[in-house]
Amino acid sequence: MLARHLLELSRPHALVGDEANYLAHQLPPRKKAPMTPRLARLLQKEMHAVEAVPRIFLTRLPDNLPEVMNAREKKRLFTSAMLPIILRANELIVADRGVLLKLKEKMLNGVPLRASERKWLQGKARQYRVRRHRNFSLQDMDLLIFRVDIIPPSLALAQAAMESGWGTSRFAQAGNALFGEWVWGDAEGLTPLERDEGKTHKIKSFEYLLDSVLSYMTNLNRHPSYRELRLRRAELREHNLVVTGAALAPALVDYSERGADYVSDILSIINYNDLDGLDSAQLAAHSNYGG
Repeated sequence: MLARHLLELSRPHALVGDEANYLAHQLPPRKKAPMTPRLARLLQKEMHAVEAVPRIFLTRLPDNLPEVMNAREKKRLFTSAMLPIILRANELIVADRGVLLKLKEKMLNGVPLRASERKWLQGKARQYRVRRHRNFSLQDMDLLIFRVDIIPPSLALAQAAMESGWGTSRFAQAGNALFGEWVWGDAEGLTPLERDEGKTHKIKSFEYLLDSVLSYMTNLNRHPSYRELRLRRAELREHNLVVTGAALAPALVDYSERGADYVSDILSIINYNDLDGLDSAQLAAHSNYGG
């Protein structure tokens, strides 16, 4: 019993039954090679009708994307590569949200939280920038639950497409930088070739596509500029409505200096490419390799 207790204290993330397995991620096919068989089958389907998405998680985008001249083919290649990654990121967020709901139920029932559970909560509070009381209160827990929630696939895809030119930009190809996040100082990133004089920022880079998507989702879930997005999402949940990209996009006026024009372009990408149908897509049942 003592050994089990010590193991639990040393592994707070054992609370969560789902974590990223980067060893299961794979390199994309070489320049002229076809996509993996399961992703190729996904490409053959109408994207808006996709339901069970294969668990094929690429480490980076196919490097032939900038060379694909056919716009429709380019968009489908990008979507087939990114959709499993976006769904996986949401799956990991849902796992954390499930733990939070269980811990809240324990608190409501007056059951003391274990040391490992408190440590896990402290980590999530830091990640989502929740200024907690000395001991977690129900108010702290509610704020975490408010922030730890999914980003609709249609919205993530549309923003990734907008920021990366459907995966063709130098930032996307060289650094898995899909969402144009800025960093400063010693943080990993790529220097913009046409950076304004006096600016010192870089575009945040990532080793894995999944990390790029998770960073983007964390940003939307915790930054003060996107509180309206979180309020819209919570309202949809309260009324048992589907959380869609079209419903949340108007809350992104601060994502770009272009403001309302940026939002209009995001909605146009969603509507023109029938991405809204992907908001109900799910990953196929777990394989032995996870992700």
